[in-house]
Amino acid sequence: MQIIKTILLAGSILLAQGNSDQKIPGLEACYPNWGNYEISKFISQTENEQKEYFLIYMYQPNFPYPAPLIISRPLNGGACKEEWFNHMGSDISFYRALGDRQIARQLNLGMYQKELKNTTKEAYQNFINEVAQVNSQWREERIWALKQLGFSIPENVRSID
Repeated sequence: MQIIKTILLAGSILLAQGNSDQKIPGLEACYPNWGNYEISKFISQTENEQKEYFLIYMYQPNFPYPAPLIISRPLNGGACKEEWFNHMGSDISFYRALGDRQIARQLNLGMYQKELKNTTKEAYQNFINEVAQVNSQWREERIWALKQLGFSIPENVRSID
């Protein structure tokens, strides 16, 4: 199981090495109040009629894997809210965490767009094919996002969620 988790997080590690340190004013007040997270990286942003949503990766010192954090903020102003923080590294879909499939899809789309800035489309397609050999069950929101970017999903992959 650990090998699968490592492969699935490889894309996140590539992203973490990129230049993703854009700061969004006012959101840091919603970050978890835990002293062991020292670095945050803006990953993706989307909105619906009421709120804007931000996907941020939080990092602990000397630990390469991010802890995803999703924050929302009302479009008409107001305080931000921590929607979901995956400090345990569990494989939980954004859809299950937020209850909104379109927001989950858009956050994943933005995440993959950012990852593609650090690699070629061909190399990423090869990565997709390799992961599919080890894990054939993928989150629907991830499959959707990859298809939007023109990637082929291997035939053995089955959607979950």
